[in-house]
Amino acid sequence: MVVWQSIDELDTIVQSILKKIPKNEFKMRSQIDDASDSVGANFVEGFYSGFLPEYIKFLTYSRRSLGELQERIRRVLRKGYITLVEYEKFDERASKTMFLLNRLIYSLKNKQNVTRSKNE
Repeated sequence: MVVWQSIDELDTIVQSILKKIPKNEFKMRSQIDDASDSVGANFVEGFYSGFLPEYIKFLTYSRRSLGELQERIRRVLRKGYITLVEYEKFDERASKTMFLLNRLIYSLKNKQNVTRSKNE
């Protein structure tokens, strides 16, 4: 699935960024790692729930975690732990992932609405 591949590629970028953050910034490192993990974990948990409404709910959690991750990485850039080039690589992948998540959520909500209409 394209969305999952993008999430996985994003996590790889995040893991390389984490290596650039000083060890004494343990809280920052932990929050970034947790947010990145949450993007993928919520996607997978929703996918395997087997229920469309549950899948949509967990995709929105994934999207929220991605938003948090984007803000935390902006902070890493502001603190000077990564270069603008490194940030732009992250931001490009994060923006693409957000687009894909939004598109999937929109598509699944439409599918859910069509199913509801047929059942009424």
